[in-house]
Amino acid sequence: MMWARRDILKAGSAIVATTGLPRLARAQVGGTSVGTLEIDTAGRRAPISPLIFGQFIEFLGRSITGGIFEEGSPLSDANGFRRDVLAKVLGLQPTILRFPGGTVTKIYHWEDGIGPRATRRVRPNLIWGGVEDNHFGTDEFIRYARELKAEPFITVSMGVGTAEEASNWVEYCNGTGRTHYADLRRRNGFDAPHAVKYWGLGNEEDAEPDAGRLQDPADYVREAWYYAKLMKLQDPSIKLIAAGGGQAWNERVVHELHPVADYLALHLYPKTQGGVPLSLIKSADDTEATIGTIRDQIARLAPPRVTEFNKWYRFPPRAAPMMIALDEIGIWEDAGGGVYNMETRYDWNHALATATLYNVMIRNADIIGMATWAQTVNVLAPILTNATGSIAQTIWFVMALYRRFCGSHRLSATLPSPVLALPGAEQQRSLDTAATIDDAGGTISVFVVNRHPDRAVATRIARPAGYRRVDLHELSAPSPRSASTLDRPEENVVAERSRTLGTIPDHYSFPAHSITVLHFRR
Repeated sequence: MMWARRDILKAGSAIVATTGLPRLARAQVGGTSVGTLEIDTAGRRAPISPLIFGQFIEFLGRSITGGIFEEGSPLSDANGFRRDVLAKVLGLQPTILRFPGGTVTKIYHWEDGIGPRATRRVRPNLIWGGVEDNHFGTDEFIRYARELKAEPFITVSMGVGTAEEASNWVEYCNGTGRTHYADLRRRNGFDAPHAVKYWGLGNEEDAEPDAGRLQDPADYVREAWYYAKLMKLQDPSIKLIAAGGGQAWNERVVHELHPVADYLALHLYPKTQGGVPLSLIKSADDTEATIGTIRDQIARLAPPRVTEFNKWYRFPPRAAPMMIALDEIGIWEDAGGGVYNMETRYDWNHALATATLYNVMIRNADIIGMATWAQTVNVLAPILTNATGSIAQTIWFVMALYRRFCGSHRLSATLPSPVLALPGAEQQRSLDTAATIDDAGGTISVFVVNRHPDRAVATRIARPAGYRRVDLHELSAPSPRSASTLDRPEENVVAERSRTLGTIPDHYSFPAHSITVLHFRR
């Protein structure tokens, strides 16, 4: 059924379909039959981190100011939070929220953004342009994250900042004693600690064009160790995310920082090449090879358990195996509005690529520990705003779908797929598949994305042992080029249907350009 705009605004609850469903087969031309969907229920199961369903906000264009935060707007609450935007972000149920960047961290001083708003320091945004009044700062970020019931994730400045400044930030957020910065937080109205667990050691520090100073990995490692020491001495329980980069950079960073770094950051931005829409699917598929390369580096250079850690550090080493943090993942096209043309209009083909990225994360759950979509509002985002309202873009519905139905553990599933025999799509699979199981009820959810623009694909289904019935949930749109717009916010192009198939059928046909979740139940 089509989701009406009023349903999208139901914060934090399951979206309820209310209007009619267009015929999903309308765009299909013929069909293709392939092999059998097989699910391995007895094989190795990897836990799926709930933190893969994260979001990211940065002082970039209208991501924060004019996006989630707009003082004086009739659409905003007393905190300055846009209510319509907050409702849509709540609909995504994000588990973690990253702030304040991104590249802007290189010029960011966190103390500019605390205390009475009227007295906060106004600075030019040297990275993205414009001026920041810093009315949205640490305490506003924490309040917003708590509204979402999301873990806050803060990235510290390793550009203009210092290790002492980062350490003071940890004290301000997490301090419990009667110390200067903990007391300053209390005077600012927050008696209880903010309890920020996740801290990023800079951002893309290898990027020479940015306003950083640590492009040599030896310099970064030396500085990051000092940051880690002072930050961990403030709160030994925090988790640290090291900045990733190219292959040679990662070799040194993983080898030398792994005793204290819980994650290595990886940024993935698939895009369309040469105006060929299906090239985006290839770009999304290619992310899996990149993840595999870093998986191999971590396996080779970061032992699962840290031994012989000097007790005089006075804090413990990393306790769990090092993981990848996809702390920037999104679809970055060259054309759009706003600052640096980054207010992208996403169509249904982008939604199919987004589903592919979530399948990639599920399949690689054993190495991916978190992911934050870059970004949440207006900038490469699932939500777009103007002065009078906002819309959920096509990719929003995909994020909500995976958050709602993803189980707690990854299963292995195989599904043969025909090749997309179209220009720009040579050797690309039409079908992309991932499977999960929910330990609480034993429900198996198989996510199948048919990326073919106009052809359905039929498969046989091998019934999992002990499972008797199957339900399905399906997303589609009139065509891969369909997109919702701010000009006509009431006209959402995404169609949804749910139905019970009952006894598990021998065959099922996945409609063209569709996303289907098959729920196998005992």
